[in-house]
Amino acid sequence: MEPLEPSDDLLESLYVVNKVAKQLADDATAAYERGDATRSNVCSARKNALYRTKTTVLSRIVAYDPSTVSGEYHAINGDAWLHLTVNGWRFHQPPRAIGSDLTDRIDVANSPSDPRDAPYVRDSSVERSDRSLEEALRHLADCGVDANDHLSRPTISGTHDRIVDVRWPFL
Repeated sequence: MEPLEPSDDLLESLYVVNKVAKQLADDATAAYERGDATRSNVCSARKNALYRTKTTVLSRIVAYDPSTVSGEYHAINGDAWLHLTVNGWRFHQPPRAIGSDLTDRIDVANSPSDPRDAPYVRDSSVERSDRSLEEALRHLADCGVDANDHLSRPTISGTHDRIVDVRWPFL
């Protein structure tokens, strides 16, 4: 794994990716509930790719210099999630996603067996960036992390078995 220096540009792009992934989760649910299988599948596929992109970037930041990352376990829906802070930017991550070889290198304030009871509340009104998803994904691609590489597959089946390309065309 090639390490990544946690520059402010990189972290801002990661923040945007994380915010959009959260919105895509909501959009997928809403589309599913109104019977729009195509939109739901597109949103879900892209959401998953963005979360895998986030995991890759965070893992490469830890590999670069674990001392730039601190963490704390929080209880979320009965599971211990790692809340990471990198240069003032905060990200939550299931610890299994980045693996114990990396989480063991992070300065963590508590153990997963004793997580803080701080329920995760998604607040979509908080904005730290006006960067677009396209700008964020292009920046991450320039750093060697292409979100299209994190799609489980480049197409999904839509309504009436229509094949829909879910890749970001600008990457």
